Amino acid sequence: MPKIRIMEFDEPQLDQDAPLSLPTCEIQVWQAYTPAFNARVQELAALLSGEESRRMGRFYFQQDRVRFAVAHGILRKLISRYLNTRPRRIDFRNGSKGKPELYGPCAVADFFFNISHSHQLVALAFSKIRHIGVDVEHIRAIPDFEEMAGYYFHPTESAVLQSLPCSKKQQYFFDCWTCKEAFVKATGDGLSRPLHSFFICADNKTAHGILRIKGEGAADWRILPFEPVRGYAGAVAFRGNPPGG
Repeated sequence: MPKIRIMEFDEPQLDQDAPLSLPTCEIQVWQAYTPAFNARVQELAALLSGEESRRMGRFYFQQDRVRFAVAHGILRKLISRYLNTRPRRIDFRNGSKGKPELYGPCAVADFFFNISHSHQLVALAFSKIRHIGVDVEHIRAIPDFEEMAGYYFHPTESAVLQSLPCSKKQQYFFDCWTCKEAFVKATGDGLSRPLHSFFICADNKTAHGILRIKGEGAADWRILPFEPVRGYAGAVAFRGNPPGG
């Protein structure tokens, strides 16, 4: 059985430095509610690199700068505890496909991570042996979401959406969207891979809620949808079954 743990990261954990364990049989997903860290934004921003600080400064709205500082500060804090180092010693670079990865003295071959944030929620996924991707989305009113689905979804997914009663369409849209985003983030393809070029095979779900993906180069990948907190949809993507699965 895949062991995917969903955990909460709250404000008191910023003061903890004890090493974190990441068993090879687990994918760990932490989620954090960004307003809980409002009083410590400057502290988290101080952990960022010069490049990250410049990226943060390019956001026009203060709320976006705060969200960036909290998300990336927590990312550094968690990685430092997994790798037993200091948050400021961690260096990132974009890999061959633009996906962030560790480099420099802290880079290790068997450590993978991914991050997503939407509205007031941050999700951070970690694994020792699997390329992973995570996505969360705030479920909100989007007037033209059915048109968006027609453009971005595979015809199979669009057909499912159209077959649903109106009361269930919005939830399906966000569930499907997060699954697709998690997959292209896991592969590192991002927007270079059209979202309509593959589909999430919901009729092939395992007993543990794991979904398969159908499309070119997608056979080895799996998706686990999850509900981070009420009002959000989430999904984590990984390659193959984790050990013990």
